[in-house]
Amino acid sequence: MTLTLLPLFIASWWQDWQSARTATSYFSGELVGFDALTAGNYIALVDGWRRPAPHGAWLSTPTLISWTTVFAIYVAWNLAVMRKADTPTRKAFLRFTIAEIPLLALGIALIAVQTSVGWGNRWLQPIGVGLLAASHAGLLIMWRIMSAKEE
Repeated sequence: MTLTLLPLFIASWWQDWQSARTATSYFSGELVGFDALTAGNYIALVDGWRRPAPHGAWLSTPTLISWTTVFAIYVAWNLAVMRKADTPTRKAFLRFTIAEIPLLALGIALIAVQTSVGWGNRWLQPIGVGLLAASHAGLLIMWRIMSAKEE
């Protein structure tokens, strides 16, 4: 399953890298902590791919944790950028934050269900992972469209 998500994770990493480069020119390195956190999280994500998934699960728990952390970092990064942004930028980042919070909650729910005893809902993880993947792809596309308009 992780291999089918690999293009999404690569696209996410690429977009995060490009966003970090762009933000550095505006914020003079103030967000470098987020860059380090993001890099560490993607390393943990790759490490999670090597971990076995629990019986009946689609992804390993470390993979779910790192993927969910991507959304936590997005929200925190958005809030940090919004503090110093102009009004149109602040509004755009607020919209993205509002879209990312439910994905963060979904990821946390998937982790909680997977790590609880007797989580045997066979339909929950496929629907949750599918929704998370589709929504993550949608966010990346929307971010790319927004970024292209500003270039």
